[in-house]
Amino acid sequence: MKHPILSGLSVLLIVVTFMGCNSEDIPEFNTLDEKVDYLIEQNMYEEALDELENEDIEDPGIRVLLEKTHLNYGLHNMNTFDETEMRTRMNDALRQFTEVLRINPQNEVAQNQIRQILQIYDTIPNRQPEDDVIVGLRDVGFNI
Repeated sequence: MKHPILSGLSVLLIVVTFMGCNSEDIPEFNTLDEKVDYLIEQNMYEEALDELENEDIEDPGIRVLLEKTHLNYGLHNMNTFDETEMRTRMNDALRQFTEVLRINPQNEVAQNQIRQILQIYDTIPNRQPEDDVIVGLRDVGFNI
């Protein structure tokens, strides 16, 4: 015969365990900087960008956070792919690096990564970035 209190505790323990395993739980942070850094570390770039979406783009601190998020998002896209989705990831990376350059035109990492991806495209006959990516690259000074 099962003991009703122990059965109830077992169910409660299981529920608490599953609640703790929810990957969408984000800890509380004292500052937006800390939260964005955490989201970047967790590869949760869309969530980080959502956090920054309604912030004042003219605030230098917000611009730094946006630049950092887009840069890391682009690097992530470049470094996590398989051959079947390479074109999608490279286009996404180029979009992110373009956003970095819109925020900070002097960002050398974004410039170098764009050049590297474009060199790869140059080696593949009849391939180029998607049209919207080309427009964005031209907007930030790349002639392709």
